[in-house]
Amino acid sequence: MKKLYLALLLAGSLTTAFAQDHPGMKTMDLTAAQMAHYMAPGWNLGNTLEAGSYDNNFTAAAGTASETAWQPTKTTQQILDAVKANGFNSVRIPCAWVMGHIADKSAMTIDPAWMSRVKEIIDYCINAGLYVIINDHWDGGWLEYDGFTTEADVSAKKEQLRKLWTNIANALKDYDERVIFAGLNEPGVGGASSDAKGKLMLTNQWSPSDADLKKFTDRLIEYENVFVDAVRATGGNNVKRVLVVQGPMTNIGYTVKHFDASRIDDTAKDRLMVEIHSYDPYNFCQNTDAKTAYYYWVEHAPKRATKFSTRQDEQSIKNSFASLNAAFVDKGYPVILGEYGAIRRTLSATEGDQTKHDESRQYWYQLITAEAMQDGVIPFVWDTNATGSNTLTVINRRDGSVFDQYDLSGITAGVGEAKKDYESIFPAPPTTDISPVSAGKSSGGNVYDLCGRVVKSHVSNFRETSLPKGIYLFQGKKFVKD
Repeated sequence: MKKLYLALLLAGSLTTAFAQDHPGMKTMDLTAAQMAHYMAPGWNLGNTLEAGSYDNNFTAAAGTASETAWQPTKTTQQILDAVKANGFNSVRIPCAWVMGHIADKSAMTIDPAWMSRVKEIIDYCINAGLYVIINDHWDGGWLEYDGFTTEADVSAKKEQLRKLWTNIANALKDYDERVIFAGLNEPGVGGASSDAKGKLMLTNQWSPSDADLKKFTDRLIEYENVFVDAVRATGGNNVKRVLVVQGPMTNIGYTVKHFDASRIDDTAKDRLMVEIHSYDPYNFCQNTDAKTAYYYWVEHAPKRATKFSTRQDEQSIKNSFASLNAAFVDKGYPVILGEYGAIRRTLSATEGDQTKHDESRQYWYQLITAEAMQDGVIPFVWDTNATGSNTLTVINRRDGSVFDQYDLSGITAGVGEAKKDYESIFPAPPTTDISPVSAGKSSGGNVYDLCGRVVKSHVSNFRETSLPKGIYLFQGKKFVKD
C-alpha cells in the first residue's frame, strides 16, 4: 500500500511539474487561425530527415545515419535554440518514412529507431519554444510521383498512405497542438521511383493544361482526404490537431485556380491549413546557368548590369499572395509558404558585384516575407546547411551562428513590416486560457529523482545533462544514468 501511495503521489507531482515546466501546453483548443497568430516566421530543417535514396523504398535500410546523408551536421538542441534566438517561431521538419525507414511494408510499420530520432528532434523544437510541422516529404517518390502516374494503383496507394499516417499519428498522438502534421510535400514534383507505373498525369509537367490539372487535383484531394481521415481516426489529441494539405505541385497559380479546400472532408472544425511553395522568379532564385541567371533585383543592380528582375516580377509576387488571401485565408484557411528562398551566389570580380547581389537578395527576402504575412501566409525559409556558392543557408548548424546575415536581415525586416497587418488577420486568441509557447529557460523541463524532488532545472536534453548514476524522471519518462 505504501508503494502504491508513493507511486500515485509521484505521478501527481510529475503531472503538475510537467505542466508548470511547459506553460505552452494546452488542450488542443486552438483553431488553425489562432495557431497562425504565433507561428510566423518559420524555418526549415532542410536536407536532413528527408534525405536518402529511393533504392531503399519500403525497407528500413537507411537507418538514422540518413540524417547526415545530404548535409554534414547532426541536429542538436543548440541548433534549434539558435533558430529561436534569431527570431523564428516555427520549424518545418521535412521527413522521409518510406525511403528507408519502413520495418514492415505490409503494415507500413516505421523503424522504431527512426521514430525515436524524429521525436527527439521534435522535443528539441518544443524545448526551444517553437511550433513544429512534420510532413511526408518527397520520400523516394512513392506517392508524390508514383501515385500520380497514369497507371498507378490508386486504391493500393491510398491504403499505404492510410497505414503510414495512422502509424505516424499514433506515435505522435501525445504531443499537444504545437505539433502539426502535413500530409505531403510537393505532389507531382520530384522524380519517380523504380516502382512507378506509367507517366505522370500531366502531359506537360511545366505548363500543364487546365484539363490535366483538374484530373491531377481530383486525385490529390482523394489522397489528402485519406490523410485527414487516418489522422482523425487515431483519436486523442489528433481529433483536433491542425493539419496541412498541399495544392497541386504547391504551385500558387495552380492551387488558387484548381484547389478547393472545402473538398477536404474534416470532422474537426477550422483545423486545416493549405500549403504552397515559392522560388520565384526562377532566374533570380534558382537558376545556376551563368548565361541566363540574374543576380540583382530591380533598383538594386549595378548601373551596367543587363540581367536583373523587373518591376513586373515584383508585382507578380504581390498579386500571387493577394490571390492566396482571397482564395483561402479569407475563407478560413491559413496558408503555409512551406518553402521559399533565393540562392546565395559567390561572385568573382568578373562575374558581378557581390555587394549588390547580397543587397538584392536581402531585398527579395524582405519582399517575400512581408508580402506573404500581409496576406495571411506563414513563411518558412528553406535552409540546406550547405556552404559555398549557389547555397540556401541562413543558420550555420555547426555552431548555431548566422551563416547569411543578408538573408536573415531581409526576413527580419519583412516580419517587422508585416507584423501589424498579419496580426489583424490572425489576432491573438480571445481567451486567457491560451498563451504562446514560452521560450528561454522556462521552456526546459526539470529532472526529478524517484521521490519527486527536482535535481536539475531547465533541462533541454537529458542525454546531454551531467548527473550522478541513478534513475531519473524527465518529461514524464524514466531515464537511467550509469
